[in-house]
Amino acid sequence: MSNIIEYADMGQRDRWLIFMLGALIGAGLLWTIQTKSEPARTEKRRVRESLNLPGMMYDYAVTKKGFYGHFLLFESVETLSDGSKVRSIVTGGRRHYNEEGNELPQEYLFITETYAAGTPLAEAGPVTQYTFAFADRLTVKLRKGYSASDVTSDFGDVATPVANQPDLVTLKLTQWIKSHQAKDWSKLNDLIKAVSKKSSVQSVELTKIDWQNEAELIKQNSNK
Repeated sequence: MSNIIEYADMGQRDRWLIFMLGALIGAGLLWTIQTKSEPARTEKRRVRESLNLPGMMYDYAVTKKGFYGHFLLFESVETLSDGSKVRSIVTGGRRHYNEEGNELPQEYLFITETYAAGTPLAEAGPVTQYTFAFADRLTVKLRKGYSASDVTSDFGDVATPVANQPDLVTLKLTQWIKSHQAKDWSKLNDLIKAVSKKSSVQSVELTKIDWQNEAELIKQNSNK
């Protein structure tokens, strides 16, 4: 009888050891997989955070569609000498969040779409050319002897330096936007002209977005 009990005890002990060994092996495999995949996840997260446009906009631009809908804040159309039309619009930008998960202030985008002569202005397009820029910030080239603090808007916005480019500054239009409760984006060009006349400013333009390069980054990382 004692031999049977001892055998049963040894079987239970062996099963427990096998279970613990399996758990350790499983945990080791999971750690190895996570460790190897972490660089790829980190890179995808870095690429995602570097993007300036909402995902839908890349899809529309690649397929040459136009942007239409209730989310447009401003729209104007100019007819060029060759009959082509340039449609300019302002809309909201990509959502950003801080480390606590709280949404940061809204960004705004300025988009131009060029339609060939005779092409109806509609979502189906096709659009022959796009430009994307931030509608809420300007890139300013300084005159010699001036600094970022010398570039301001009449609404209290003050420029900040651009890293590694001592002659360039960024002027975010936060206060200008707050001053226009109705978001009168038709006056944006007047603001740009006013900034360009300052003695500290050599040239000024809306801050451009290289959407083709960003779309290529998305394509490269989606295949990994």
